[in-house]
Amino acid sequence: MNYQKEMSQFINIKQKIQSVFEDEKLLLKIALALFAVWVVAQIVLIVCFWGHPPLPGTDIEGYVSIARRCFDSGQWYPNAQDVYSWFIWAPGFINYLILQLHIFGTVNFNPIPNLFMNIAMLFEIYYLGKKFFSKRTGLIAAVIFMLLPSNLFVVLGQRTENPFLFLCLSALCLVFSGKLKYIILAAILFALANWIRPLAIIFLFASVVYFVIVKTKIYNYFALIIPYILVILVIGTATEKKTGYFVYQSTTSGVNLMMTSHDKATGTFYSFDDGEIGVIENSHTLTFAEKDSIWKARSIEWIKKHPVKFTLLFLKKIPILYVNDGWAHPYKSSHSIGRFLAGKDAISIDEIIGILLKQALSSIPYYLTFLLFFYSLIINRKEILSVKSVFLVIFIAGTAITCIFPAIPRYHYPYIFPVIIYAAWGIDTKIKIINKKERG
Repeated sequence: MNYQKEMSQFINIKQKIQSVFEDEKLLLKIALALFAVWVVAQIVLIVCFWGHPPLPGTDIEGYVSIARRCFDSGQWYPNAQDVYSWFIWAPGFINYLILQLHIFGTVNFNPIPNLFMNIAMLFEIYYLGKKFFSKRTGLIAAVIFMLLPSNLFVVLGQRTENPFLFLCLSALCLVFSGKLKYIILAAILFALANWIRPLAIIFLFASVVYFVIVKTKIYNYFALIIPYILVILVIGTATEKKTGYFVYQSTTSGVNLMMTSHDKATGTFYSFDDGEIGVIENSHTLTFAEKDSIWKARSIEWIKKHPVKFTLLFLKKIPILYVNDGWAHPYKSSHSIGRFLAGKDAISIDEIIGILLKQALSSIPYYLTFLLFFYSLIINRKEILSVKSVFLVIFIAGTAITCIFPAIPRYHYPYIFPVIIYAAWGIDTKIKIINKKERG
């Protein structure tokens, strides 16, 4: 009797959940209610952490420090002072922070545009889901997007993630419109995104794949590529006048490759000691370009000698990249673990376990999304090799390129939206199958 009662309760719950997804009007109401809560939660977080200083040693601290130094000297980034630095780092984003300093006198306002970009990306996810799949897929994708922890906490601080993905997603939406003037604007946005993080080429490549699949007219290719190159030329030429070097993006590839191309490499970041392969003697006398060249040469030489080990490290980085979605939390998280692995902080094992446990628990919606993603790949396998594959191109290419270098969970952020859309597509397909069976 108890078994029958439990089964009856389970069936009732299943039917209620199914009815929610079947009724688009009800689903829209739930999405709007969740949207209101999601926005209010972000506002509360912004207020609570307003002016909160970045954790020591984080990328955020580095960005803010460089921006303030350039602002105080009346310069934009990079300039002559940066020629002998370790590398040129997220120049587009640092200049964005310098602009905020010119306007507001502080970078504390950065979470506010982050909030608006986050909201815009939510609607772009909905648009992409609706355009390529169905309105229901778009609504479900929007709900999933709001349930992931990183998409709540990412508004905090001064990170590159928000503006980079906002520019790339906006550009994708413009490309998919098929209109010439919007494709030209998309090319400009891709170039600006690349100025922030040198990964926009992945989204540009996906756009070209889309053009090939839909057999677009030849002038659309030129509308996408030529403005992209022109913006790069403008940025690079302006930097060359100030530094003597044509720089249009970060020059961190050398040091990043070095950290994962040596005998003690773990797949994530590594802090070199004196005498190790990553240490350059008299580095203060060398320009950022010279140091980058040395690191790349040493890395390539090591990879040639250890191709199997480098391949195994590459494969090891994939689970490191996607292990959890707790990287954006304002408490000690991936940063603390990274510094522990690099030997910079003496953190107890108990503290590390505590951080990992918090991340894992908060990442339950993230894990469920991946399960739905893989389920969608199975249930929709006959339709994957179509225009819908554009999203998989971004996910696969982004993962592959990222895992050449050190991996941390934060780096998966730009590639999760395809997982979200595919997960929503899987739910939508399952509902259609159930409805078809019920209709006989």
